[in-house]
Amino acid sequence: MFNIKNQMFKNTNLTIFTLLLSFTIQLQLHGQGNRISSSDSLMHKQISEVTVTGLLSDKLNLTYLVVEGKKALDDGDITPGDLLDGLPGISVERDGPWATTVNIRGFSESKLLFLSDGDRMLTATDVAGALSTVNIGNLEKVEVIKGAGSVIYGTGAMGGIVNFVSKRPEYSDNLSSSGCLSSGFHTVNKLWENNLNVNLTNQNWYLALDGSYRTAQNTMTPIGVQTNSQFNDASWGVKGGMRNGENQEFLVNYNHFEARDVGLPGGSAFPANAVVRYLEFKRNQLSGEYIFRDLTDVIKSLNVKVYTQNIKRKVENIVPAKKVAIYPGSLNVTTGAKATADLYFNDYETMTVGIDGWHRDQETSRLKIKHQTSDTIYIKELPTPKAQVLDVGIFAQHKWVIDPKHWTMSTGVRLDFLRTTNDTAFTEIARYKYVDGKKVSIPFNKNARFLADAKNEFAYAAHIDFSYKPFESHQFILSLANAYRVASLEERFKYIDQSGTPMIGNPDLKPEKGLFSNLSYKLTKNKFSLNTNIFANYVFDLIGVEEGPYQGVDGSVFNALVNTNVDRAMYLGGELDFRWLIISDVTLEGNVAYVYGADAITKKELPLMPPLHGILRINYTLPAIFTLYAETEWDYDFSSDVPSDDQNFIILNAGFYTDVFSLGKLIQLQFVGGVQNIFNTAYEEQMAVARGINRLEPGRNLFVRAKLRW
Repeated sequence: MFNIKNQMFKNTNLTIFTLLLSFTIQLQLHGQGNRISSSDSLMHKQISEVTVTGLLSDKLNLTYLVVEGKKALDDGDITPGDLLDGLPGISVERDGPWATTVNIRGFSESKLLFLSDGDRMLTATDVAGALSTVNIGNLEKVEVIKGAGSVIYGTGAMGGIVNFVSKRPEYSDNLSSSGCLSSGFHTVNKLWENNLNVNLTNQNWYLALDGSYRTAQNTMTPIGVQTNSQFNDASWGVKGGMRNGENQEFLVNYNHFEARDVGLPGGSAFPANAVVRYLEFKRNQLSGEYIFRDLTDVIKSLNVKVYTQNIKRKVENIVPAKKVAIYPGSLNVTTGAKATADLYFNDYETMTVGIDGWHRDQETSRLKIKHQTSDTIYIKELPTPKAQVLDVGIFAQHKWVIDPKHWTMSTGVRLDFLRTTNDTAFTEIARYKYVDGKKVSIPFNKNARFLADAKNEFAYAAHIDFSYKPFESHQFILSLANAYRVASLEERFKYIDQSGTPMIGNPDLKPEKGLFSNLSYKLTKNKFSLNTNIFANYVFDLIGVEEGPYQGVDGSVFNALVNTNVDRAMYLGGELDFRWLIISDVTLEGNVAYVYGADAITKKELPLMPPLHGILRINYTLPAIFTLYAETEWDYDFSSDVPSDDQNFIILNAGFYTDVFSLGKLIQLQFVGGVQNIFNTAYEEQMAVARGINRLEPGRNLFVRAKLRW
């Protein structure tokens, strides 16, 4: 035992030395929760900062948030982006009410990794609506890592990770069934939403079914209707679990989501007078996982998982002023596998090791229809080449309890190999028209847009943190990490020409590399809890967008928005959230967050940085009857660009949750409801990308929901 522990101590020191050395080399190279039991304790927090447990393991003290899924329905949220909006350090980016994504500490979607039950959700890295394909009526929780999560999931997770965890039932001693049917209505867009969950469980197996259906009309804003903001979507899923004795378990999961006639009232790629919508948006997910527990005294668990997920999009873009109709589409298929093992050496040292790999295949198409005076011309294009990326990574995470009462140190390392390949893409692949009902081919422009190529790259990440508890109710955590992000397929090969300014990728993009640091302090008392974070991040070879002359492979030169490495950038900021039990049954909670981003060389502020944001909420609970809440949310922009008067705002919300009422012995009923933007304030979310005349967020919205459980 002494030899084993001594060897582990040596390995730990070697890991620490490797991590600190990588930090030094990079700097030189680049110039540098409890439930109420009495009146003197806090209610369980729906939003809380804890050590990472759900995304992979509890070996690292990353800055982490978990949000209960039921909060989405109770607070009247429409999309998962709305559910996360307003959490400390998180802002929503949207292209209308349906297509939303999030920004974490100044990092937009391209620098974040989104997961559905731990499986990668990969599609276009703009406001493409992938998050909106998650059924919020079937969410158990949402996990968010703020900051470099590359050591957990590799490239793509530089700015953070968002994992949507769907509901799963628990095994029961006897054969039993349960379920929940909920239905709600929103006045701001006449949204009807319905969700159904049905569970059948036994001692050694379970089966869970879920489904949803929603339909919404155009959204009302304080100055009128936001045209082309309607949507319709539906989903269904099935989950199964089976135990083989006490130490083995098999899990299977399938989800299908599709949306139709989804209006996109925004988007910088589209002209202001264009009418754009998703004709179709589908996501299919299938996974299987086998879990071994207590294999040996050292191997406490072994998880093996395989999954596949595809996302298909069809868009319609009508540009009346130019008499053009454009129909782009894409199909993204991601297949992956992962094996992880939790190792136990002694009560003071544990480790998680693993290997995972995934392959993504992307295909795009576009049909452009030009209505001319004498005839109509049809042009088929391949806006991007057929491209694939393969990623294989290995990782290890180690936790060392130095002093059980005061000190803990955690370290993690990861190494990935990536191979990106693409074929040649041409500006046009066909051009034709119809004469007397017959298709007639006409000469077309067969110039190369992207040339066939293959790239091999290595990515690495490392993390170290120290947790110090001077007293039982106080904790300090210092986290240091480096991260590496290979450019995505869209950043390399994007070519969006929707009759606006073309947006073009760059195959020669260098990888992003970054150094991340976070200092957190946590105070936990019976009646008061406080979490604070101060962070400083430095990114080398940041991938951004610059507008200017672009020379294509065919020699043509035109103005475009081109993905470019923009040297170095720094992100500085802080967050604070608290919860205070003022008196029995009355709690006050709130948060405030700010991030500043700038080019480290020119000192010019980075675009699309979240403003100073805050929320203050008071809750009153009448035991066994209901809970009432009132909430104020505000934004204030400190940027040098003069903001719109509507981008500095304060809005008020209020709502209620009833307790669960029993209807007989088997059925329970609950109601929730509220009003958002009580005073119908006209305001704009700074991170929204809506174009056109009416850029405002929704006006006053009354919502109500009934939940029937059995």
